[in-house]
Amino acid sequence: MKFIPIPKEHLESMWQHVEPMLRSAVTLTPDRITTQDVYDGAMQNHYLVWIVFEEVDGQSIIQAVITTRMVEYPKSKALAIDFVSGTRMKEWLPVVMPILEELGKKNDCDHIEGYGRRAWFRYLDKYEWKPRHIQYEKRLK
Repeated sequence: MKFIPIPKEHLESMWQHVEPMLRSAVTLTPDRITTQDVYDGAMQNHYLVWIVFEEVDGQSIIQAVITTRMVEYPKSKALAIDFVSGTRMKEWLPVVMPILEELGKKNDCDHIEGYGRRAWFRYLDKYEWKPRHIQYEKRLK
């Protein structure tokens, strides 16, 4: 498995391959963001869209799509993993984590934060991830 960012200049041609997979994660919050918003944000350097892929019989098969962005807080800086979509996480996580950790360090981040399903903890615990909080929400509109 390989994990690479999609350069902004290739995002338009790759979008048809990554958008359907990314949509399954983004549609969990349809009142906040769309895949078009992610695309526009990536084109403006607010998001970086990554793919996890493997070569099978000479074909590149995308197994996962991940988005990251830098977040500046008053007292710290973070690498945020906003959207993760795909299959076989247990197989590609060992490839992805060291790359994201290095990216965070190179960008002087204090931590990496991610948003996802509670079940992911069984994989993330191995990489010393700790749950910080549970987000609650009450809709007003």
